[in-house]
Amino acid sequence: MKKTIIIAIVSFFFFVSHVMVNAQRSSIQTTESPIVHSDRTVTFSLHAPNAKKVELSSQFIKGPQSLKQDSSGTWSIILGPVEPDIYPYNFIVDGISVADPNNINIFPNEGFKSSLVDIPGEKTAMYSMQNVPHGEVTYCYYYSKSMKVIRPLVIYLPPGYNKDKRKYPVFYLISGTTDTEETWFKVGRANFILDNLLAQKKALPMIIVMPYGNTLTGTPDPTSLQAADMYKVFNDDLIGSILPYVESNFRVIPDRENRAIAGFSRGGGQTCLPGFQILTNLHGYVHTALISHQKCLKNISEIFLQIRM
Repeated sequence: MKKTIIIAIVSFFFFVSHVMVNAQRSSIQTTESPIVHSDRTVTFSLHAPNAKKVELSSQFIKGPQSLKQDSSGTWSIILGPVEPDIYPYNFIVDGISVADPNNINIFPNEGFKSSLVDIPGEKTAMYSMQNVPHGEVTYCYYYSKSMKVIRPLVIYLPPGYNKDKRKYPVFYLISGTTDTEETWFKVGRANFILDNLLAQKKALPMIIVMPYGNTLTGTPDPTSLQAADMYKVFNDDLIGSILPYVESNFRVIPDRENRAIAGFSRGGGQTCLPGFQILTNLHGYVHTALISHQKCLKNISEIFLQIRM
């Protein structure tokens, strides 16, 4: 009797699940977007039958471009050819900026919600995912003593980290204004860059620590005195909480010659105090870099090449 009841209950749940899945499939219009073609042109599409106007905005075009709607209510446009790179883009639907709902690759940022499109070139890019040994990316949380709040970290561990007992150099990589702790990982592809450099024997294994650069004190002009105060808040968090957390939970070499720091945009400014002011404290940071937005992927590759044990 009990067995019959159990079978009936399981069958009922399978039936309900089947009905719900089919209902969802029938109500959702799937649209493939973006589609990157072999000639580096790209098709962007959005199903929005009730929209009056749909545009596309991206760094590789000059101003928003209008999409055309077909009889099914899907808007689309073909652009390019586009120079090889990774680009953020978004749709503008009746004046409202939205990410591409059919693209899982999102630019982590506080100020805008854009999707990402990767345009490959004839030569394999250093930031591309290649058939090489890969490290691990882990999400961590630590308590900031200076800010009195729990904060996030994204940490890259090189291939083989969990198979040996050795200690590694550590590279602190700070994101830009309005970016998050995920940006260097999901947009900058720092993990793939180092994977590929390691496979080519152009870098030595290291741990990358990617903190959240927003100190929750606003974003003052970089040349103002208020910016110095903001940099000090981050410096106190880095030295007082992040560094001790990393050195207590991961096998890093805690000395001057095996510690590096770099940052992009606001993160570049945030490297100044820990990079220069405390050269005599905690053995200092001898490898420091301030990265501009113009060639950040190229610059980060060169930084990895320069770091030595």
